Amino acid sequence: MTLKIRRLTFYFLSIVFIILAFVIIPYSNGWRFDIKTFNFVKLGGIYLEVEPIESQIKIDDLSIQRMSNFMKSGILITNLFPKKYNISVKKEGYQSWSRNVIVKPSLVTQIHPIILLPQLYEKEILAEDIINVFPGKNYLILKNKYGILKINDKIIKGEEFVAWINNDKLALTLNKITNTYFVIDVDQKNTALNINLIFENLKYQKSINDICKINKILKHPFDKNKLIISTDQALYSLDFNRFSLEIIKNGQPARTTDVVQSGGYNLLGISNKEIFFADRNNLYSYDLYKKETISILQQKNLSGLEISPDNKFIAIIDNNDKLLLIDYQNPVPLRKLEESNVSYFKFSPDSKKISIVNNDNTIKVFFIGDDYELFNKKLFSLSSFKIGLLDNLLPITWHSSSSYLFVKYPISLYFLEINDNLPINLQLVDASAEKYFYNSDTEDIYLLEQQKLYKTLNE
Repeated sequence: MTLKIRRLTFYFLSIVFIILAFVIIPYSNGWRFDIKTFNFVKLGGIYLEVEPIESQIKIDDLSIQRMSNFMKSGILITNLFPKKYNISVKKEGYQSWSRNVIVKPSLVTQIHPIILLPQLYEKEILAEDIINVFPGKNYLILKNKYGILKINDKIIKGEEFVAWINNDKLALTLNKITNTYFVIDVDQKNTALNINLIFENLKYQKSINDICKINKILKHPFDKNKLIISTDQALYSLDFNRFSLEIIKNGQPARTTDVVQSGGYNLLGISNKEIFFADRNNLYSYDLYKKETISILQQKNLSGLEISPDNKFIAIIDNNDKLLLIDYQNPVPLRKLEESNVSYFKFSPDSKKISIVNNDNTIKVFFIGDDYELFNKKLFSLSSFKIGLLDNLLPITWHSSSSYLFVKYPISLYFLEINDNLPINLQLVDASAEKYFYNSDTEDIYLLEQQKLYKTLNE
């Protein structure tokens, strides 16, 4: 081979290398030529989590095959041109789901968990002549048509269920006629402790001058043997195991006269370590570890307090019937959501959303956490739904995924995706449920129909 040919070969290969480099390097970095826009664009992707995992996924008209289960129920779809796609999820015997999703250049668009419900739930009947049910982690308390409470078909004291305590091993009940509270020990053959009797005896022993009756009891946030008790005069911490009573101090001198002069306290709620209560003019928190009281908000006639599961936010209705969102650990803690006539509100399990029902039956979901982009929203923006007349007692309940709400109409129960971008995904749970109860620990759904209690059978 002559020197001239070798030089020509070298130049040719160099030019080929340069051309390939200009093609391969951008290609490996996700650049493609889009024929529709006649331009070079960077590709993106979509990440989905789908239940059931065997569901069929389509993007526009292209079927997506799941290659492996190493991401559990998740699937990553890559090499998508930046544009709007329609995603549909189907499975035989299940209701369908669809959503329009925008893919952005060089980004993976993540969508909240997609859950398909059966077209028809299989149900097993648990009991008859039942008008209410209170599910716990380990037991069910049933209230029959005669107003009697039962656990494991055994009658327990009290006619009203108040709360599960001690990791749902104990139940707090109330006899409304005598205003007497009981702690029921299910593991000890439903033995009952009379909390009122213990409370009165301990007040007498400690010479506490409080003749007011108990008006509210909440479970202690971290001590399984304690209860927080309020009267019209004071707040207390009662240990029903050691039979001890402590007056909760509130930043003023711990004399009962101070409590009387303040007009009494309204016990509103408990976080993981704090008690929240209000007097005529202020909202307070009391730290059970530090035994310190802090004034959170100067406002009259507060009511309906809710605490987020992560104990960061407080939601409360003010005297102008406005919903206040308070980050009480933040130097600028107060935010008005400008929502009037709120009849019901609840934080999501992940504390990143708050759902609201207005008196006109509008459902609204405010995005207050860092996952708003999963729903194509902005921080503190909202989804709004006006579907129909809602149930008065329990209109909505959060699903454990924090992406869906159970929505109760007078005679039907639905499963609503909280994204109001079209199309709206609303799946039917049961067409004739008079009452429903969702246990987020077990994912069980209990339905009351004509005084018969059913439990849905999970797939």
